[in-house]
Amino acid sequence: MTSKENPIVDFFSSVRFALFIISLLVVTSIIGTILPQGQPLGFYIEKYGQANAIIIEILGFSNTYTSIWFKSLLLVLCLNLVVCSLDRVPQVLKFIKKDNLSADIAKLMRNKDKILFTSNGDKQTVETAIRAVLKQKNWKIYSKCNADFFLFFAEKSAWSRLGAYLVHLSILIIFLGALLGSAFGFKAFVMLPEGDETSEIYQRNDQQTPIPLPFKLRCDAFDIEYYENGMPKEYRSDLVALEGDKEAMSKQITVNNPFSYAGLTFYQSSYEPMSNQYTVELTKKSIAKEKNQARSMKKKLYAEPRKKHTWIDNQARFEIVETGKDGHGHGPYTIWFDDEMGEPAQLVLEDKKPLTIQRGEASYDIIVKQRYATGLQVVKDPGVWLVYLGFGLMLFGLYVAFFMSHRRLWISIQETGATLTLILSGSSNKNQAGFSKTLEDIATNLLNEKTLELRRI
Repeated sequence: MTSKENPIVDFFSSVRFALFIISLLVVTSIIGTILPQGQPLGFYIEKYGQANAIIIEILGFSNTYTSIWFKSLLLVLCLNLVVCSLDRVPQVLKFIKKDNLSADIAKLMRNKDKILFTSNGDKQTVETAIRAVLKQKNWKIYSKCNADFFLFFAEKSAWSRLGAYLVHLSILIIFLGALLGSAFGFKAFVMLPEGDETSEIYQRNDQQTPIPLPFKLRCDAFDIEYYENGMPKEYRSDLVALEGDKEAMSKQITVNNPFSYAGLTFYQSSYEPMSNQYTVELTKKSIAKEKNQARSMKKKLYAEPRKKHTWIDNQARFEIVETGKDGHGHGPYTIWFDDEMGEPAQLVLEDKKPLTIQRGEASYDIIVKQRYATGLQVVKDPGVWLVYLGFGLMLFGLYVAFFMSHRRLWISIQETGATLTLILSGSSNKNQAGFSKTLEDIATNLLNEKTLELRRI
């Protein structure tokens, strides 16, 4: 049933209706972008006043993209695209499959884009030469012998008329991917201290409901760099996925470089210093007398101030005596160090800068820095590949719709006495000026074909 036969179909397939729905989506998306999302009511009361906060809460603007009315607008847009496509695609397919060999001489002569020729050649030879020229230009050729003339029909990119409907399909695929992600995916978070591991993450709700992980996640290291004015420049985490006790996958992540494993994606989103906890890296270098070879032992420990820590079976002991301020809330550090090779020593270290202590034939490299917990946003989105597919199809459909055209041409051969009269005619659904140049190019190729013995009139 077409839109002309049913007013409901006509309404839902209307371009004006589609533009109205899209305009509403644009306006509400702007509101959702400007207005902070997912905040408690008290936040909106403090920022916008009680009356406005109540309006925001009632209309669902605090959670615009998950609200029922926003999803309803998307559903109506999908309905419009489906009805529009079902209403128009059959007509387009019918046009593509149209019998273009039913044209007559009068119809070809009425076309403003036409070129006339005469030829003294043999009709069979002319037909063969024309077919060869069109094949050389990669035209799909059909032919028919009518009562008083012979007709060639050739076309290119007939399917390009479906470009707009490929865009329609891509939007539906994107919405389907988003729906799958909304139904079966989630967004969660976890604060993971450097050196610790976790087997669960937490939903972003008031209860912070735990979600078990199908594996264990460990943070081996966290580091942060600063600009000269003290602002954070970059922060990164070394993450490891553990299956049992085995490392299955590891990656260093930054803000725009996430870690994906087992259908989950971990984004670097925040960090926080751990109060009175510091990361201490100790490296002992010594020379084995029997082989005269250098040996190295390395250990990373997490220490609290004013508490003694030991390493290598109590051979080395250290304590962070004082922590200072360097503009970032940590360092320089005063440490106490002792081993079996000499007297205890008290030293001062800058944050994250190594200090070497020589103890007889051995030396110790010590690095002290603030210990952090890395803040990770965790996303599960099973529909993301459908979204990627939809955007890829959309780009292809837009290219087809705007940069490709259905080009058709006819060449008739009619005997008029001792000569042959040829009519070259054609049309294109887009870029008619460009198609006129294509016709001229074909005409030039035909004139250059000596076996045709053509003369343009």
